[in-house]
Amino acid sequence: MGEIFVQKADGRLEHLDYNKIRNALRKAGASGSLANEVVDAISPKIYQNIPTKEIYRLAFEKLSELRPGAAARFGLRSALLALGPDGYPFETFIGALLKGRGYQTRLRQILQGRCIQHEIDVVAERGEYMGLKPTKCIVECKFHNSPHYECHIQSALYSWARFLDVKEQNPDIDSAWLVTNTKFSRDVITYSDCVGLKLLGWSFPENESIQVRIEENKLYPITLLPHLDRRTFLVLHEAGIILAKELLAAPDDKLRSLRIREKDIQKLKSDAKMVLSSKH
Repeated sequence: MGEIFVQKADGRLEHLDYNKIRNALRKAGASGSLANEVVDAISPKIYQNIPTKEIYRLAFEKLSELRPGAAARFGLRSALLALGPDGYPFETFIGALLKGRGYQTRLRQILQGRCIQHEIDVVAERGEYMGLKPTKCIVECKFHNSPHYECHIQSALYSWARFLDVKEQNPDIDSAWLVTNTKFSRDVITYSDCVGLKLLGWSFPENESIQVRIEENKLYPITLLPHLDRRTFLVLHEAGIILAKELLAAPDDKLRSLRIREKDIQKLKSDAKMVLSSKH
């Protein structure tokens, strides 16, 4: 067979690149040899114009056979989408992600600006940290229910204007962030570079992205857990539990008080151990 094309979710065709599959497997925790083993196993099943979703389904199934914990982590981007459909759990998750970098965070705060009051998704504050100066920032979270939806320039303009208004009354706030679970448009990146607005997206900045920050401290969302249903997710989020490691550390008595059944508690904790297991 000649050159193979794959079909993206938006209908576009592009050349098949096995290295993209290997990289996704490596980020999920598979070793180089395991990633190669999975790619070798699924390559005979690849056909012309195969949807990328089908490729990753095949890779997930093979990885599940070989390394269940890595397979669970392979669905990380989808797990972020499962925080929706509203944006509140994503705000909670971003607060937890910033705590992993030494910040103290407060969610959904009302701050007075020079002109009006503003509801701030996350207020994050950190003292001197690993040679970095103390800082206090406000964070605007933009959650999208499709991974193909870009964060557009209106969000950046709004975030920066709000920061300028808030800073007039709160001079200790020195920076503003715009965070999304998807991508930023080119205009957002250009504008933010110009004014100093900090950006954090699924894969942006390359070495400081949401994906990188999750992996570095194993800050996996509970939506990665295979046995988590929607009702239990909402109950856990209401109780302030958004990370797999928070669930694993929660006393069983606390989880029972949330009216989660004993057998479900044990399944969820087993899932959390699997997701948090060492990489192979």
